[in-house]
Amino acid sequence: MGGRDIRKSGILVVLLLAGILFISGCAENAQDNETSTGEGEGVTPVEDATPVEGATEEVTEPEGGDAGEGLMPGQEESSLIGGEEGIIPGEEEPGQDNETSAENRAPDNNQTIVQAAEGAGYATFASLVRDAGLEDTLNNGESYTVFAPTDLAFESLPEGTLDDLRNDKEKLNHLLTYHVVSGEYRASALENMNSLTSLEAGELAVSTTAGGQVMVGSATVIEPDITAGNGVIHGVDKVLIPPGI
Repeated sequence: MGGRDIRKSGILVVLLLAGILFISGCAENAQDNETSTGEGEGVTPVEDATPVEGATEEVTEPEGGDAGEGLMPGQEESSLIGGEEGIIPGEEEPGQDNETSAENRAPDNNQTIVQAAEGAGYATFASLVRDAGLEDTLNNGESYTVFAPTDLAFESLPEGTLDDLRNDKEKLNHLLTYHVVSGEYRASALENMNSLTSLEAGELAVSTTAGGQVMVGSATVIEPDITAGNGVIHGVDKVLIPPGI
């Protein structure tokens, strides 16, 4: 009987130790879970974090998007430059270019008739005036109205005509003075005229078409009122040939 009691007591001790170990393990697991939960509650979510002052926020623009997309009609794109609002390059105020171009095209009233004609693109006419020795005549202080043929008009003359004129100063003089009238007549004045007398003493028929274009002989005034210091130039699309040439 004594040996049997000892065995029973040993079994009870083993069971008791196993129970103690089991309870101890459960307690440690519970403590670990509480510690993990406590640490998780102390972490601030990233999305709620306050941005650090001075940090750069990266912004990704949509591919293919325009910088000015979303602006109200007529709204100008602008940027702060040195604390002041500045217009983004390429977005200048409307009309600025037109004003600049108008200033560049403004006539110089100190130019002679030959200089003004040359500056306006009537290079052949200006060259022929110099070849004929008429530049001084047109700069003598009187006012003149000049009908200057375009370079293309001179090129359209029959082959060899221009060379013949250059080689015959008398004919060249008659031809050029046929395009010059004493006195200054603007296009608005020509609309109310029927004829003019040229320096060459030939009469020039003047008329106005139904469309409002001024005609001098068979030539059409295509660029009126080119201002010079002592007169006005009207660009014409044909060379006027006086009788006898």
